[in-house]
Amino acid sequence: MFGWKRRKGPPAKPSCGSEVKPDGESSPRVLDDGSPVSDGRLPAPAEVGLPTSSEGSLLAAQLHIFGWESPIRVIDAGAQHGQTTEQYLRVFPGCKVIALEPESSNHTIAAAALAPFGDRVELIRAGLSHIEGTADLKVTSHSGAHSLLEVGDMRYYDEPVAILPSERIETITVDFLCRSRNIDRLDILKMDIQGGELMALQGAEQMLSRGAIGAVVLEVLFQPLYRNQPTFWDLAQYLRRYQYVLQGLYEPQLHNKNPALLRWADAIFVSPQMAQIPVD
Repeated sequence: MFGWKRRKGPPAKPSCGSEVKPDGESSPRVLDDGSPVSDGRLPAPAEVGLPTSSEGSLLAAQLHIFGWESPIRVIDAGAQHGQTTEQYLRVFPGCKVIALEPESSNHTIAAAALAPFGDRVELIRAGLSHIEGTADLKVTSHSGAHSLLEVGDMRYYDEPVAILPSERIETITVDFLCRSRNIDRLDILKMDIQGGELMALQGAEQMLSRGAIGAVVLEVLFQPLYRNQPTFWDLAQYLRRYQYVLQGLYEPQLHNKNPALLRWADAIFVSPQMAQIPVD
């Protein structure tokens, strides 16, 4: 979660479905001009100011792939303050999200932010990894840069971070989460976990081997921001074992002192089933 360097934008407008208020009441869907949607249909993205696929954002790409009427299931690992989880819940009105945030302060903030969504979201204080157990979370001075890995070369950061005392956290796997909740198919596995993505994918082996994760949406690193981290190419090679293919790269972040140097970006990989060409 590189929120201190590049956040993926403010929460999306509450529109594609009724807005859930803190007291549990719902307000009607409205268009940008304030008029209600009364014919039972879901408004189109352009009507409510949400990104369209032509705008090239990570969220717009997922809307284009799944369609926002789909009752998708999402795991959001590295939820931080709940921003991305909230985007999913608002943009996909039928979706349910399992959000994971291991750091104590972040978890408290996320719990408050996501409480209005009730049972559409389950927030777990744990980190995704390749095994169920415990690990030391390396905490830094910014809430979006905690990692299971140690901080690497800070020349690739926009500004330095201070190293704070670690927290002992629980770790969990994607396979265990899905098995324990009877999830046969996961639509989106979103990860923003600061170099821990390969370990998390290793903990999703059973789901990946069946092509049971529709899209893997994750931050990919091209420079050594963390020690012993996987790069984009490592992640792509691992996913190729399961015939997952790259759908696209989004929001590339170049070095602020050298525009020829790519530091990180967001990526979407899709399952072999999702990548099939429909027969006319």
